[in-house]
Amino acid sequence: MKALPHPHIPAFASEGGVLRAESLRSYLLELREAYTPYAPVPPVTLYVLSERDWRALLPYPYGLAFQRSEGGRLSLFAPLTYPERLLQRFREALLPLGPPPLEIPAFLDLNLGHEYAHALQVAWRLRTGVRWLDEFLANYLFLLGLAKARPDLAEPLLAFSRYLSRLEPERRSLSAYERRRGNLQSALWFQAQFTLKSQEILERKGDGLLLAFLQAAPLDRKKGHRILLELFPELRAWFAAFGLKDAP
Repeated sequence: MKALPHPHIPAFASEGGVLRAESLRSYLLELREAYTPYAPVPPVTLYVLSERDWRALLPYPYGLAFQRSEGGRLSLFAPLTYPERLLQRFREALLPLGPPPLEIPAFLDLNLGHEYAHALQVAWRLRTGVRWLDEFLANYLFLLGLAKARPDLAEPLLAFSRYLSRLEPERRSLSAYERRRGNLQSALWFQAQFTLKSQEILERKGDGLLLAFLQAAPLDRKKGHRILLELFPELRAWFAAFGLKDAP
């Protein structure tokens, strides 16, 4: 692999992946600038891997970017190319909706910023241990950074989220989401709901939720949920729509 040093986002790229790694790093560095006023942002290492290198290093199926924290190090893993089998899964899941407003690979590249937000959650002690709440907070943090650093990309993300919100998955309860029950349609639908609700929160109080979370860090499930309801009591009705009363 080719090493691409950088003080904030060092990268490693499989053969043929240098240009892609540099492009993704440039995107993440733009997001990073939006977050630095809030708290120190530690280095996050980016790996752009071929399927062969991915399988040699990682136990997960090749294709979807993800974040990992290990031994105090924060890392992001992205594929060199999206495998056709993954793109076909997306096409099948989205078939009832018609053509998407953004090409699927472009949408997946955009969501690398969501994984970067997960890395910041770890660094800033904003993980709660509740899967749906952590995903919700990552969506909020990602959208906040994107709106500040790349507003030209925020609108395509919101358009894609509105598109995904029209899906009709069988499982819509947060308890099922927490237990990782459901298919790709369900996962995409939940991400859309989290993103669109995050946009409402940003329109109402901007970065107020992030400031409250940082002041309360480290978070846990009770503290994170309490802050949400203190700032946005109307979320009780939103939780109820997913089968919750007042607690995750």
